[in-house]
Amino acid sequence: MKNLIKNFTFTLIILAFASLPAKAWIVDVWTIEGMDAQELSNATAEFKEKALEAGAKMSNIRSSSKIRGDNPQDTTFVHIYYETFEDMMHDIVLTAQQPDIFDSTYGQINQDANSNNAIFGNNKPMPEAGSAGQTVAYAFVEITSGINFLLNMPKFQDVMQAAGAKVVVDSMNCATCGESVLPANGMVYFAAANAADMGEAMDIFATEDIQRWVFANIAPHINITDAGILVFNN
Repeated sequence: MKNLIKNFTFTLIILAFASLPAKAWIVDVWTIEGMDAQELSNATAEFKEKALEAGAKMSNIRSSSKIRGDNPQDTTFVHIYYETFEDMMHDIVLTAQQPDIFDSTYGQINQDANSNNAIFGNNKPMPEAGSAGQTVAYAFVEITSGINFLLNMPKFQDVMQAAGAKVVVDSMNCATCGESVLPANGMVYFAAANAADMGEAMDIFATEDIQRWVFANIAPHINITDAGILVFNN
């Protein structure tokens, strides 16, 4: 928690690799290890209320828990959503000028947890910006051929939709990633309204036809560095 408390400012799913559009959808993701999920959820709700009252421009802020993947029992997330980088920078200044917003919420919980941060973006928001109970399966990826990946992602979305998957299939590129995330420069995700829809989508994804398509059209252009499933707490 040391880095989270000292450095938490609104600095978490790939449209263009050279740059993001001026009007984008930004997800500022904090990955936190060693913190109680319920305490984090409560602090997030309190932080949201105080930040918005002070004039924050975030679209939403949510916490989630990792239920599968590396260290699922010890990993939580905070996701802050913005419509533009300008709004994100506004909130960075706001929280720097009014540190009590953070100190009175997140600052009251586990001081020893560790955290790292990454900022992702594309031009389409995640459905409902992480509503409670929403389930997301994600993969942080190193994209080795940007053009081929960009050309095939819309086709992958169509393939899953045609197969009846009740998930949003999308990707985001990394706007700012530290060493803890690199060499990953993107994130591919399935977003479902609930765990049941995610389970059905994963069954569809596991079918022979879908797997053949993915291995022929997506897999050659990425290296997966981390993958998991998370559920939003609040």
